[in-house]
Amino acid sequence: MPTAHDQDYPPGDWTVGGLRDALEGPGEAFTLPTYDDEAAWTALRTDELTREPVEALLDDAESARDGDIPSLTASQYLDYERTGDRTRYEAAARERRGRLSALVIAACVERDDDFDPILDYAWALCEQATWTWPAHLGDESREGLPGAVPNEERTVALFTVGAALLLAEVDAILGDRLHPALRERIRSEVDRRVFTPYEKRDDLWWTTATNNWNAVCSAGVALAALHLIDDADRQARIVERVADGLGYYLDGFGVDGGTTEGVGYWNYGVGNYVALADALESATDGSYSLCSPPKLERLAAYPLAIELSPGHFVPFSDSDEESAVAPRAAAWLGRRLDKPGLAARGRWEMARRTDAFAGPNVASLPEIVRDLHWTRTVPASWTRATPPTRRYFGGCEWWITRSNPADPDGLVVAAKAGHNGEPHNHNDCGSFVVHENGESLLTDPGRPEYDRDYFGPARYEYVAAHSLGHSVPYVNGVEQAAGDEFAATVLDRRSSSTVDAFEMELADCYPEDAGLESLRRTVTLDRTDGVVSVDDDAVFANGDNTFESTLISTFPIRIDERRLVVDGERGRLRVTPDDPDAKRSVERLADALETVDGTRDVWRARIAQTVSSPVTSLRLRIEFDGRA
Repeated sequence: MPTAHDQDYPPGDWTVGGLRDALEGPGEAFTLPTYDDEAAWTALRTDELTREPVEALLDDAESARDGDIPSLTASQYLDYERTGDRTRYEAAARERRGRLSALVIAACVERDDDFDPILDYAWALCEQATWTWPAHLGDESREGLPGAVPNEERTVALFTVGAALLLAEVDAILGDRLHPALRERIRSEVDRRVFTPYEKRDDLWWTTATNNWNAVCSAGVALAALHLIDDADRQARIVERVADGLGYYLDGFGVDGGTTEGVGYWNYGVGNYVALADALESATDGSYSLCSPPKLERLAAYPLAIELSPGHFVPFSDSDEESAVAPRAAAWLGRRLDKPGLAARGRWEMARRTDAFAGPNVASLPEIVRDLHWTRTVPASWTRATPPTRRYFGGCEWWITRSNPADPDGLVVAAKAGHNGEPHNHNDCGSFVVHENGESLLTDPGRPEYDRDYFGPARYEYVAAHSLGHSVPYVNGVEQAAGDEFAATVLDRRSSSTVDAFEMELADCYPEDAGLESLRRTVTLDRTDGVVSVDDDAVFANGDNTFESTLISTFPIRIDERRLVVDGERGRLRVTPDDPDAKRSVERLADALETVDGTRDVWRARIAQTVSSPVTSLRLRIEFDGRA
């Protein structure tokens, strides 16, 4: 019986029989160039769009040939159990996958007939005791190491599926040029580690999840099945289950296409969703399409709507401000949905790249080949879309407004309501961002480096997650609390050619100890003079209260008489409270924000009032003051 989703979702009605008949037809699942398509690979090396990233990949491949395969040890794996650190094992495992990917690209581009390095890396991946990261091992864990469990009980998680899809596409691209024993081994390992447990287990939580895990894992399983399984009936059973499950992923987006997960996880989830959509349409000769849900067109508009300036995005929850729109997702969706501005964005993102396939989050072959090949199909004459003047995503309650959308360096303000039980949650209802000249001088800290404690009871001890790490009120010495019952309410949104305003009720975001009956926050952008104002109006249950407006920046904050001044690299921001008696203080939290790129300081300012009556208000005037 089809699952009832909260949206129009035609794939929920697909049947195994119909899919089997379509998959037995003449269609081919792998639509990308294989090794035999020499002209396509030569074009990548010579095209101005892709030349630099391809050359960087060739350099990576040369290093892989000259170096040893990165070691993966049991003690590295145990770091997570012993200390909570994920980096040592994951970095080495990602490096293995990145080097294998580069070697495959190099073989196709350089027409090298020495496939032994690819054999060695692919064989080493098959030899690994597990493809699952330590943080995701779950019930398979035996005091921190993978246990010897039956295949039908194996863990299937993000990077388990990632390894399966990587090997499947190595096989799809190189085919008979691989050693026959390796091709046989790939099928055997993927079957026992992924296909068998996926088919046998009914408790894989991500199959009905509304976050990126569902799209990444589900699409990866189905793609690998289309590449590696010869039995159309078995393929159809997997695809039918995956298609139904992906409806839950789309349920996680608001009806307007918004998501609390931010652009990075949009890239991850949607990038995998469209990879499967492309393969399935081709394999079934167009008769089955994951582009049929109407919501897909709405979520395609999301990343450009939340962009603050080129390469900078709203950083709420575990989002990175400095990011990109996945070229493959933008290029494919833009072409498929007839959105040339989105497709052009994919091409523009590729043009910005040099060695962006490297780094701490090494890209894998399925991402790389789609980024390279799909962006080249976008006509160079297409131009990027201008972002909207204002946008509100009601599902996640994010509000973004711009002083001038045609000016990429113009003033942008973003704020959120939401609740404190969101995926990748921070206790941040009422948080806001003020961005101009390509930098956020008042901001949300975004995503820290992930470790064990961040996903445990200690999460809200991290600056990035607790409310004192966000520009939200601090009331009677009480922070916001975690849980979806601690929720904001959007009261009003006002828009005109000159002024936009966003009003929220925040009292329910705080526990009873805060003593609040009401706390209304209004964030306003006045385009006539480029001034942002933040107004807080509080009503307390009793007298004798303290109220503080907290401001967060990753740039230095200093006190200048009545004002607070934030000194950026390109601009300076002044914050002036309307209460002349309010106390101002600034803390520099050294190395408080640990990210994949190292640690960063966080500056926290507090504008504090002592209130003897049950009612108080505080207005902050925020304006830019030229260049720093």
